Amino acid sequence: MPKHALSLDTAATRVKAKKTGKTAQRILQIATEMFAEKGFEGTIMDELCQRSGVNKASIYYHFGDKIRLYDSTLTHLFKRVADPVLQAVAQAETPLQKLRVFIEVFARNASQTHAMPAVLMREFASGGIHMPTPAREQMQRLLFALKIILSSGHQQGVFKQTDPLTTQFMIVGTLCFFISSEPMREAIPAEKKLDPTLDEIVIQLTRTIESALLSPTIENT
Repeated sequence: MPKHALSLDTAATRVKAKKTGKTAQRILQIATEMFAEKGFEGTIMDELCQRSGVNKASIYYHFGDKIRLYDSTLTHLFKRVADPVLQAVAQAETPLQKLRVFIEVFARNASQTHAMPAVLMREFASGGIHMPTPAREQMQRLLFALKIILSSGHQQGVFKQTDPLTTQFMIVGTLCFFISSEPMREAIPAEKKLDPTLDEIVIQLTRTIESALLSPTIENT
């Protein structure tokens, strides 16, 4: 093996090790909370040091500057949601089953990873000016999977021909808005809880999308 190949591999291993240690994980945890709460612009490195108990030199050692930290944080965050969705979709059999699984698993994992919907909604609102390319690629993985589901369903006569991006907006946008707006909705005074649960939202969303996508022959069976 050439000497330069060994050195590059060793360097890559060292970089990975920097980001997987206890200190790096602590930085990621607090950075995730702060980016979700305050966005990229509102997150101050001095406050991150205070909340994480890690000095600035350590943050720079593990992640470099604020832009690289945002890159690592969002990519890790979005991947935690995208990976289980794609794994579940791969195990489903029919296009309709894959679509249902896509919605259900995305909803469950986005809900369990509260920072992800909050960060994504902030990026939507800002036009994605700070969205790192690797993080954006995680969303593109979901879009590509959805495109295959819809295309396969159309070829089998299950779905009408439709735009996958529009469908992804319906799924991701609806669920992320529902999850991220929960604190605001809970702050509204009410004698009893009126909002639907996440499970109810998933059922209603799935019915709405299926109603729009299913071909007439399938709808009537």
